[in-house]
Amino acid sequence: MIAAAVAAALSQMPAGAEAASPNDLAEIREQLQGLMNRVDRLEQENEALKTENAELKTQGEELKAQGDYLKSETRGLRKENAVQSADADKVKGADWAGRVTLSGDILYRYEYIADDTRLNADGVRAADRTRDRVRARFNAVAKATDNINVGIGFATTEGGDPRSSNQSLTGVFNRKSLDLDLAYFDWKFASWGNLVGGKMRHPFVKGGQNLFWDNDINPEGVAFVFNRGMWFGSAYNFWLSEVSGAENTQTSDPMMHGLQIGARVPVGSSTLTLAAHYYDLSASQGRLAGAPFFNGAANGNTTIGTAPNIGLAFDYEVIDALVQYETTVGSRPLQVWGEYANNQDPDDLNSAWSAGVLFGRASNAGTWEVGALYQVMEKDAVFAQLIDSDFAGGLSDNEGWVLRFGYAPVRNWALNATYFLNKRNVDVAANAFNTTEVDYARLQVDFNVRF
Repeated sequence: MIAAAVAAALSQMPAGAEAASPNDLAEIREQLQGLMNRVDRLEQENEALKTENAELKTQGEELKAQGDYLKSETRGLRKENAVQSADADKVKGADWAGRVTLSGDILYRYEYIADDTRLNADGVRAADRTRDRVRARFNAVAKATDNINVGIGFATTEGGDPRSSNQSLTGVFNRKSLDLDLAYFDWKFASWGNLVGGKMRHPFVKGGQNLFWDNDINPEGVAFVFNRGMWFGSAYNFWLSEVSGAENTQTSDPMMHGLQIGARVPVGSSTLTLAAHYYDLSASQGRLAGAPFFNGAANGNTTIGTAPNIGLAFDYEVIDALVQYETTVGSRPLQVWGEYANNQDPDDLNSAWSAGVLFGRASNAGTWEVGALYQVMEKDAVFAQLIDSDFAGGLSDNEGWVLRFGYAPVRNWALNATYFLNKRNVDVAANAFNTTEVDYARLQVDFNVRF
């Protein structure tokens, strides 16, 4: 640049000049000094740019290093998030599983029935009967909130029979029906009380081997259950039928209302249970057999009218009293109980009683039980659509024994044998050609596995 400046300065000199004048030299020096000053400034600016470039290069390298670090951290966070998501899913799954309880059982039964009931006026009797049966039940109870459980269950059935979940092995391997058996909520609104609604298990306390109620029946409606200290009780409103029709027909809905109160009284290391139970059927008296309320049969209760216009002759306002004593003999439990029921509507044939004993309990591996009961049930003592379907064939107007034995080879597996030695038509002829009591025997051998 300096050389160029000198050349430029010399080029300004007049052509043919022999020597430069002092003024010309001074001007050249001034121009050269200006150029040198400019070069110094450019060099300084160049050095500053080099420094800035170096700093920017360093910052770029640092940013690149930070970017690589962030990329590595991002990959790590993604992996950690995936692990945490998987763990969260496991926790959610474990939480769901922890809130749901599954249970059920499979039963295989051999059954023999000897019934002396006459089939016609010529004295022909029912033939002895043998059959094998199966039962499957599956239930789930979920803790929906801190104080509300919901339950749902399914069971095999023949034609929706409310008193039996057993199905006979017949029909050339046809499919067996599986119906809704339970569907309810259980709201524990206080430490001492529950409100239950839907298709539920019995909300009241029954005697140990009681046969006034069939164990397979799951009533439908709303129930309040009370437990506080030694006291317990329940109040319920159950639907028997919802009826609709023309204005000139009987359309009131048959219902069942009940109340029980009782106490479990400590007697040393034993327990004495005392309970009083009352239930009443509304809109049931005179209800025709053709209505869904009747399920096609009165099961031994007194009826009025002639087919097809047959209805119940009486209302059922039943008072029930239970006494049950539970203790241990050695290491085995012992249960002794008695129960009495009376229907307040009819004046005659309105009482039932039963008493029994059960020693031991077939539950854990190698345990066993043995029991016996005796029952007398007059024709209109209780609402017969709810009584045990095995004793005397599920009809009222009966009496007789039930003998039981059970053994558990391992936990959740039980072998049971039950023998019914009963009489039917004890007080009243069943029909024109069954004018006297008849013998009824039934043997059941069960292979039952629970889970």
